[in-house]
Amino acid sequence: MKVAILGAGALGGVIGAELYRSGLDVVLLDTDQAHLGAIRERGLRVDWDDRTEHLMIPAMQPAEAPDLDLVILLTKTLHSIPALEAVRRQINAGACVLTLQNGLGNVERVLSVVPPGQVLFGCTMTPGDLRGPGHVASHGMAYTPFNAIEEHGPAAGLAGELERGGMTQAPAAEAQIWQKAAFNCAMNAAAVLGQGTVADIARFVGQSMAERIAEEVLRVGECEGVQTDREAVAKQIAFALEAHGAHKASMLQDMEAGRRTEIEALNGYVAKRGVELGVEVPLNTLLAALVRMREAQLA
Repeated sequence: MKVAILGAGALGGVIGAELYRSGLDVVLLDTDQAHLGAIRERGLRVDWDDRTEHLMIPAMQPAEAPDLDLVILLTKTLHSIPALEAVRRQINAGACVLTLQNGLGNVERVLSVVPPGQVLFGCTMTPGDLRGPGHVASHGMAYTPFNAIEEHGPAAGLAGELERGGMTQAPAAEAQIWQKAAFNCAMNAAAVLGQGTVADIARFVGQSMAERIAEEVLRVGECEGVQTDREAVAKQIAFALEAHGAHKASMLQDMEAGRRTEIEALNGYVAKRGVELGVEVPLNTLLAALVRMREAQLA
């Protein structure tokens, strides 16, 4: 199976490395020329907990991509459609697309370009940091549930290969997506607005408020027909506040780098769907509005 990582930055690089090491035929697709050049010259450097590897994975611009069986979409959500359009030839020829992106609404965006029988969706808790051009770091592949839109479509036939690469086909993948989004909604916007680390969130926001933000997200998900595990989300928040104090949320990293955030796929999505479904989500609505104010100052 020929697999492309579309968006081979921090998380994309790590997942590409894991799949490559499992024996899959992987190519890395990105638009960052310095990143691509470093990978071509020295291989993708991956710092694991116990070792450093230099993996000679082919890396290129999306327009240079070969024929593919699967595209794993890991761009920022706001770049989803342009990125998929860049590999339209491969999609039209039958390539399937798996979105593992953060946030909500990713399936709808993919379905605007890709036939439903070719679509898989999921999420991952795999950690990934971009240390520099051609250089990523991680603790290794974490739980990565996925599923296909159509049970008997061509995408479903790729499940075995993906499981060989360390992922898990799971009927509950949609619930996992909402639970991860609830966690991110509770943490990311607060980090942006307070310009602080997880330790700062623990000190000034606290677990109770973070859980209230997440609870709004899960209520919207349940109105969408997705049954989620509130206790699991609360435990995830508690663990992060206690153990990941030095971490700086990805949305804050985007803001500090002058990039647009993924607010519309997180708190902004929850605010919009809350209005549409008649679910009150005042905390997420306020957080989304305030992050938009911060983004407007970057323009």
